[in-house]
Amino acid sequence: MSLTLSETDRAEKKPIEAGSHRAVLYSLVDLGTQKSNWDDKEKWQAKVRLTFELPDLTDEFEVVENGKTTKVEKPLVVSTEKTRSLGQKSSLRQLLESWRGQAFTSAELKEFSLKNLLGKSALINVIHKTSNQGRTYAAITGVSKLPKGMKPAKPFNEPVYYEIEEGEKGAFSHLPEWLQDKIRASKEFAEAKPAKSAVTPDDDDIDETDPDKVPF
Repeated sequence: MSLTLSETDRAEKKPIEAGSHRAVLYSLVDLGTQKSNWDDKEKWQAKVRLTFELPDLTDEFEVVENGKTTKVEKPLVVSTEKTRSLGQKSSLRQLLESWRGQAFTSAELKEFSLKNLLGKSALINVIHKTSNQGRTYAAITGVSKLPKGMKPAKPFNEPVYYEIEEGEKGAFSHLPEWLQDKIRASKEFAEAKPAKSAVTPDDDDIDETDPDKVPF
């Protein structure tokens, strides 16, 4: 399995407005095997985080360069975390097939590189949810290919791709501190080793050349 990330600040001034938005995937980060509680039972699941930038929704962000702070107009971003699986019931597979507009073939399911997703445009659907702490946040509920006639988005941020096997090398140093901490909490982080870039089928999932063309 293999997955990179330099995401903008986690905190947002306000949630991204609900609705459908033109988007482009610019970062993929392998979170490793994360602990979660499901029906009061502890469970470990391999997770991946996908982050989209929204070219039609921008805001000013402070950027520090050479000791000087300047404000830069950048697209807003929104992320979703999925169990790293292409099993028949996996939410990641459902997201990808909706995005592609077609189901995976048996040959594709044997080995699919998530890295192929970087830089691809999509139409995402966003709704507002409320966290346990009472904070309103934006959540992705659907990803599909762009409607005919809608211009693909061009990435603003540099693509970011991180695999758990890289440990603290690669793009790890560019990740937000809170995300680094989350990765360090993964089961396999301490013994990360290089591995082939691919996602293989796994039915045990209870989750939920032109770069702008689909299927990937």
